[in-house]
Amino acid sequence: MIKTIATSRYRHPVLGNIHVKVHGTARTIKARWVGQEVCVTVPAGCPYDYYLRFIDSVQAQLVAMRPQPAFHIGQTIDTPLVDFTIRYGDTDPRSDVRMEKRTTDPLRGKLANYTININRRLEGCDHTEAPIQEFMNRCVIKAAINAASTYIVPRARQLADHIGRRPLGWNVKETKHSLGKCSSTGIITLSPRLIFLPEDLADFVIYHELAHLSEMNHSAAFHDLCNRYCHGREAELHARVKAFRFPVF
Repeated sequence: MIKTIATSRYRHPVLGNIHVKVHGTARTIKARWVGQEVCVTVPAGCPYDYYLRFIDSVQAQLVAMRPQPAFHIGQTIDTPLVDFTIRYGDTDPRSDVRMEKRTTDPLRGKLANYTININRRLEGCDHTEAPIQEFMNRCVIKAAINAASTYIVPRARQLADHIGRRPLGWNVKETKHSLGKCSSTGIITLSPRLIFLPEDLADFVIYHELAHLSEMNHSAAFHDLCNRYCHGREAELHARVKAFRFPVF
């Protein structure tokens, strides 16, 4: 019986963390970096030996493309509305992180300053290593969820009122694969990553989901409606969102 590869995560001696995803519609194996982790998509029933040969064949290329560490202590991540600063600080002994939010006289002309206090016990760690980078990434996203709930959702409600639409509700939830989603029941879920976008691009994502209240697919009718909401700029804004480089992975 031929052994096949399954969805899994494991540690490769050279590449580090690899996340294997079996996808029913995939026809070829593909590998790419997602943050500090290699994500490999494989077709269902892919032989294990074939998968291993593929990883061996692309190892050198992936090493050359390895992303540089995204986060460091003392870093301030700027967004149009708020900023996020990573530093060492006192935390609850049971936690490795403590969040602070400054809204009274915030610095740098922002609506709020978020400080991500990392437990000092991590001071001696190599912060370029994947586990620490992934930890910092999760911390920034957690702060971004708060910021998006506070500042992006009210903007979304304002845009909905402007075009006369009434979603059943709004949520903010992290997902790496989309910036927004409209359910069949009319609930719109926005990614916290919208907090990093320029205002016109965040507005475009919101209008895109509002258009789905009328057209649940990406038909010509949907694009006509979305383009009208965006004052004829849908194609331009879509291209800019696709090209935008987020500070989180």
